Amino acid sequence: MRVPVDAFVANRSQRRALRQHRDLVARVVGLAFEQEHYDLYLSYQSTRHAGGGMDNDSREQYSQFLLQSKVNTRLVEFRAPDVSTGGHGRLCAVSIIDVLNDGLSSVYTFFDTAEAHASYGTYNILWQIEQCRLLRLPYLYLGYWIEASPKMAYKAKFRPFEILQQGRWVRQAG
Repeated sequence: MRVPVDAFVANRSQRRALRQHRDLVARVVGLAFEQEHYDLYLSYQSTRHAGGGMDNDSREQYSQFLLQSKVNTRLVEFRAPDVSTGGHGRLCAVSIIDVLNDGLSSVYTFFDTAEAHASYGTYNILWQIEQCRLLRLPYLYLGYWIEASPKMAYKAKFRPFEILQQGRWVRQAG
């Protein structure tokens, strides 16, 4: 599944997520193990994917899954600003993104699930769409999409989108 970024227009809910998290600071950091990232990953897995096998990943499994790449990969962290010190504050989300010739590929994102009304996942995809626009890349790839999977339903909210069918990208109604 991919989003043609020039055709994408955020809906009301997505615009609300942008406003809600407009103060987050995105920072590209090295593709290396950070304990703080790993702790957030384990917390995310235990709440969003409990019993799925990844909620108790060892440090090595985490590193193999997300930190080993043979392509142009970026690790982006999103932090709430620390107004008391003017520095980077609490880690809210981490995203792994591959840079392709015609777009960005959203590999994996994990975030703080403790805030009931936060929309970090939505915000992150919107941030990636904006990065595509800034880099003049036409697509944001969201990976595989299984329409019947409730855990993948969020992807279809970024319209219009295209799905690969029999070797051809087919636009879905927006």
